[in-house]
Amino acid sequence: MTTPIHVLPPEVADAIAAGEVIERPASVVKELVENAIDAEARRISIDVRGAGRTSIRVSDDGEGIPGDELPLAFVRHATSKVTVLGDLDAITSLGFRGEALASIAAVSEVECSSAGARIHIRAGEVIDHGAGPLLTGLTVEVRDLFANVPARLKFLKSDATEVAAIKDVVIAFALLHPHVRFQLTIDGRAAVGSTGDGDRRRAFASVHGAAVGEEMLEIVGMPLVTGMVSQPRLSRGSRDGMVLAVNGRPISSRPLAYALEDCYQGRLERGRHPVAAIDIGIDPSLVDVNVHPAKREVRFREESAVFGALQRAVRAALGASEPIHYRPPQPSTTVAAARGHESQLVVHTATALPLEEGGSSARVAGVAMLRPIGQVGPGYLVAEGPQGLVLVDQHAAHERVLYNRLLERLRSGLGASQPLLIPQAVDVEPSLIAAAADHRADLATLGLEYEEFGPRSLRITAVPVEMPAGRATAAVQETLAALSETRGDGAMHKAAAALACHSAVRFGDVLDAAEQRKLLADLEVAEESVTCPHGRPTRLIVEWQELTRHFRRNY
Repeated sequence: MTTPIHVLPPEVADAIAAGEVIERPASVVKELVENAIDAEARRISIDVRGAGRTSIRVSDDGEGIPGDELPLAFVRHATSKVTVLGDLDAITSLGFRGEALASIAAVSEVECSSAGARIHIRAGEVIDHGAGPLLTGLTVEVRDLFANVPARLKFLKSDATEVAAIKDVVIAFALLHPHVRFQLTIDGRAAVGSTGDGDRRRAFASVHGAAVGEEMLEIVGMPLVTGMVSQPRLSRGSRDGMVLAVNGRPISSRPLAYALEDCYQGRLERGRHPVAAIDIGIDPSLVDVNVHPAKREVRFREESAVFGALQRAVRAALGASEPIHYRPPQPSTTVAAARGHESQLVVHTATALPLEEGGSSARVAGVAMLRPIGQVGPGYLVAEGPQGLVLVDQHAAHERVLYNRLLERLRSGLGASQPLLIPQAVDVEPSLIAAAADHRADLATLGLEYEEFGPRSLRITAVPVEMPAGRATAAVQETLAALSETRGDGAMHKAAAALACHSAVRFGDVLDAAEQRKLLADLEVAEESVTCPHGRPTRLIVEWQELTRHFRRNY
């Protein structure tokens, strides 16, 4: 028999609504921190016990809540941030829905003190309201989270996972709001702390370590976009170090995350990701933040313009990337991220290597060139520069030179190919034949020309001038695979990287003195020469200063 339609009791409706806003302890921290920032707090302290299940206490020095309005603050859809419907078209605050405090109170026990008043609420019911301590700002303590919703409690993850999620929330706000001092303690131990002096680099150093702070590149002089991104030599094995925001609000956006990572294509190895905190300052009327109660998802009126602005800003910052310098092994060369993935965040400390006039360096076209010394090991060039010895991976270096050359051909439309005396037939999947047909003109510009030779075969008639003819088959298969797996502008870049890889000198090839000199000269004038197109470093610098110290010649 069907149950008659009826209105849910308030406590049931509140618990259902709270589930959309408060999913885990980190959600409580996020909502309370957002309220503190909206209240113009400059110091925010978060104390967490029992991974947030036992208690979460957030104190700030903001404007607080008038004592007589404390009961109203915990009523659903009661807020000071939105008055009329039109206000939703231009949200300037982090909070605005009037659901956070009510949702927290519906699934826990809450004590809130502000302006000499105090209120005590359990499972949405007011237990006590009266005088309280006369303190600056607001203090909210949340205890026994989800005690009255056992179904939600049992779906929480392990203590370590919930603590990591809380740290992520605080770290994101600390990086996006460097003018606010954050202090997070977990079970009485300091976990995250920032200075609150407005310096974003020091904020990175506070939460990720001093070595990471030194490796961050600031985005400057760009409209809309502010923040910092990591040099390519600093990377993580996950995307946890990427913080994206709109008007100071942390968001989840796959298109913007892709835009960021696309800027590192050719700078990071596959499976590595940058560290970044990027805030997009945009007219509130051009972004809809009222998509989901958790306020993590947003919609842009002109997403392509935001995408482009982010990429321009990040690429401009990456122009200051530096090569890797050798340092003796030290505990600090691998810097642990604040959330505990010690082996994922790797940074090589470095200083700039200006190749300036003087010493034994020659100059080519106004750019200092390293003096080749010889070839060592299976494929390394040794050169002398003004500041030390330079070890060059000959394959990675040549790959970068050829990749840049191929991209320039794409930009100019002026290709360069060498016809094969004997065309080579290559068996490929139909999907790869389709990818080749879709990009036939661009492939010809890169120097790769072909004819269809049956339903599952292509006949290669020409290859780039730099490619040895014997490598054509493998090069074509990898190039077409890159095209079929990638969409958009990145497809041809990956195709160029594949062709450059198969055209470059191999690791182990013997180079004569003239070839070594030519490769080093080309590398020095190449753009983005710090890494090969696949993100591997092209060179390592051992400074004279380090050699002097090692051989004890500094006295």
